[in-house]
Amino acid sequence: RFPTVGELFQGKLDALGNFDANSFDPNLKPETSTDANLLVRHDFGPVRMTGSLFYQSVDDAIFSLQGLNQFGVLTSSFKNIDRVRQYGVELIAEARDVLVPGLDIDANVAWIDETTIRNRALPASEGVRFPRIPEWRINGDIRYRINDALKVSLGARYASRPNTDLLGTQRGDTYGYTSEFLILDTRLTWDLNDQVQEVDGNSGQPSQ
Repeated sequence: RFPTVGELFQGKLDALGNFDANSFDPNLKPETSTDANLLVRHDFGPVRMTGSLFYQSVDDAIFSLQGLNQFGVLTSSFKNIDRVRQYGVELIAEARDVLVPGLDIDANVAWIDETTIRNRALPASEGVRFPRIPEWRINGDIRYRINDALKVSLGARYASRPNTDLLGTQRGDTYGYTSEFLILDTRLTWDLNDQVQEVDGNSGQPSQ
């Protein structure tokens, strides 16, 4: 991934209101990655199970942080992180006509470990979980075909609380932080004819 124009040239003002020439790096390197993914799939009658093992190593990851820039000056700007590594496992289940005809279930659960391996701009972040990547993600969806034209579904999404910064010190349920969430949604779909479909849905986060 090549850096965007904003990542390359978005500068800032210093404490005196003057343009800070050290606040951006027009020589940001593009991100490059090595990826591997192993899939195993098997059908158990009406149920299909899929297991996935995945690995990714990203060199020169582009991220906004406070650290040493290309001139050795402490600034807050987009910088290259030397190496970020991610690996994990995901299990996916797809079931059709469960218990009764018309009842379908899809679900998946994923465990992810993403860590900053090397970061010369901010060495203290090395070995810390990378920001904004939850360790656990769970999704589920139950759908029932009442008839050929009418379908109802119930879905749920969950993600554990990730780090908000590279040092792993910003965690919590407050403004500016990335929090844990559980979201439920419902949907009613009505096929008015072969060309028109009406959808009525609701989504919300339960109180905790």
